[in-house]
Amino acid sequence: MKELFEKVFNKKTATPIFVGFGTFAIFNFIVFPGLTTANTFFNIVSAIIAAFTLLFVFYYLDFDRFFKEEVKEVPPGETELDFIPPEELKPKKKKAVKKENPIVKVNKTK
Repeated sequence: MKELFEKVFNKKTATPIFVGFGTFAIFNFIVFPGLTTANTFFNIVSAIIAAFTLLFVFYYLDFDRFFKEEVKEVPPGETELDFIPPEELKPKKKKAVKKENPIVKVNKTK
């Protein structure tokens, strides 16, 4: 349960959610009411707030950072064979297989 809680509420998951809710609240309670008023000054200020909010969201949430799968870098000069135990790299001895020949050879003499 603790692992699930940490996975759901880590910074990588929670940041886009809280930024999304904050953006929704700014647009719902500041921008849209300001754009529908009869005052031109409030309309211009609301449009500027909307533009800055959208810029903030697009530059703050770098989606590659959140959804990019982390790849472990292999240091130069090392290969995947360096991480295999040496016992597995040694050639295995083959067991001698006795073949049974169903054809029996008979010596024929004249």
